[in-house]
Amino acid sequence: MPTIVAIAGVIYGVSPIDILPDIIPVAGWIDDLVITGGSLLHLGQSFAKDTSESLAKLIGFIKWMLWILGGILIAIVGLIGVGIYSLFT
Repeated sequence: MPTIVAIAGVIYGVSPIDILPDIIPVAGWIDDLVITGGSLLHLGQSFAKDTSESLAKLIGFIKWMLWILGGILIAIVGLIGVGIYSLFT
């Protein structure tokens, strides 16, 4: 299952269909980085569980922090975009 998540994350990263389009300079790349990076960390965590439980916990912590902070950042960028859009309409 973690392999499927990692493959789906990489496909999302190279796919032109995104939550935030890549046309938006920095914000468009953030969602790709968060989803692809988080899915690859998920794969790394599943492999680390076999060898080191503490390493797996560390990778899991980093994965969740990436997803949470990335989600917050995407939400902030979205709110700024909506605010700018509403100023000009």
